[in-house]
Amino acid sequence: MRTLASLVAAAALVAGLSAPAQAAAPKKAPAKAAAPAPAAGAHAPSPEVESAMLYLKVLISGLQSDKVEPPVKGALVGCIYNNSLQKISESMDKVIAENAGKIHRDNPSELLSAMVAICGYKPTAAAGAAPQQPAPQGR
Repeated sequence: MRTLASLVAAAALVAGLSAPAQAAAPKKAPAKAAAPAPAAGAHAPSPEVESAMLYLKVLISGLQSDKVEPPVKGALVGCIYNNSLQKISESMDKVIAENAGKIHRDNPSELLSAMVAICGYKPTAAAGAAPQQPAPQGR
């Protein structure tokens, strides 16, 4: 859980959503509720940051999913631990570009599968299969 909190904090930092070091003194609430004004100097995140946020969301969703097996989750955690989010994002962008018809940014399952492959997880042929029994020897 601590890792997940660190990942979320890192994503906020990457996205430029971290709180400023010095907060301004609170102002009186206006008499009329108004839509909050954008922060001074706020801008839309770059396409690279948006991609990184998407990939981080996919990674976190995979870690939280009951459908993802523990070895796959271990590979994802090891990947984010040993690589920068920038490196993972660049690798994801490259794989998506090379497989434009197969991997779509709007399909989290396809993105997660690509990320698992990028992170080096290789399922074994016997994983999840019943152990093979030798053929019976009869007379």
